[in-house]
Amino acid sequence: MTEILKKSLELLFFSVIASAIFAPIMISFLYKFHQVSGIKKSKIGGGEGDNTLFMKIMKTSTTNGTPNMGGLLVLVIVPIIALIFLTLTPLIKVFLIGFVLFGIWGLIDVVVFTNGFKNNEKMKAFQETFEWRLGKLVFSIFLNIGVMLLLHKTGIIKDLNPVGSLVINFTPVVAIISAVIGQFAIYSAELTDGADGLMIGIFMIITISIGFLLAVQQKYEFLPILAIILGVQIIDLYFNIPPARFWNGGPGAMPLGFAMFYIALITDNILPYFLMSSITWVIMLSSLIQIVSMKFFKRRVFKIAPIHHHFQANGWPQYKVVMRFWLVTLITCILGLYVGLF
Repeated sequence: MTEILKKSLELLFFSVIASAIFAPIMISFLYKFHQVSGIKKSKIGGGEGDNTLFMKIMKTSTTNGTPNMGGLLVLVIVPIIALIFLTLTPLIKVFLIGFVLFGIWGLIDVVVFTNGFKNNEKMKAFQETFEWRLGKLVFSIFLNIGVMLLLHKTGIIKDLNPVGSLVINFTPVVAIISAVIGQFAIYSAELTDGADGLMIGIFMIITISIGFLLAVQQKYEFLPILAIILGVQIIDLYFNIPPARFWNGGPGAMPLGFAMFYIALITDNILPYFLMSSITWVIMLSSLIQIVSMKFFKRRVFKIAPIHHHFQANGWPQYKVVMRFWLVTLITCILGLYVGLF
């Protein structure tokens, strides 16, 4: 145990240094190639109403022009350090495939659909519709099914123990079901990335909690990976302190959402994971409720969704929303640790 913890700490420090060197270069690169936010007034979902409230919450008069592909820090540094320093077991190989795959999908989403159409009002409105979001979700589910079937093909994971004495054989059908659930985990992470420091702070707490849980359980294989991720998150949060020097977007949020779910799944810590990450699922649920209500009932449940924006619309400063969500995550992580250990 001492050796794996020592190696993990070494990788954490190396990850911090590598990220601190890469981040300013990345930011300069994003400015140079105009990969920055440009939120403009547009219709909501092609129907009545516009995004004026959202623009007010986001303070677009001062934040437009912020690089919105900062998640490249996560997408680039984690796999590179892992490939250089870690023994690539089959489980870690599948992890890295999924991590990079969803990072690239998040990158395409930002570069093509967000930045590529920032001046196209009709396309921006369409991207807010139920149909567009559903289409993206279905495509992402198929990506995740591929990853989970790769995991099944390794033959290493024979059974899953999601809760108590319940044991489920890891068949292809179960792999597909896991992929669907896992995709919602990824989507919840992406939706959480909506305020300076919100997503990255929440996932730092989750990363530390899962790492501690695995150390106590003597499940060491993914401790080095979690250490690398934590090192990147430290620098990421440094640059996300308001006013953020960059926003993470899909290239950072999607891989982190995938990583936490995948590690929890193969280490039989799904229930602790759901507790630890519950705030992100609440955020996703609030967005889902709003989308369905607007689509089928033409009514808003929240002033604006996801729910962290609803609180901002009710007058909470962004820092208050972020810090209180961090505190909720800390509490749920303590609860998750309790369940995982006992």
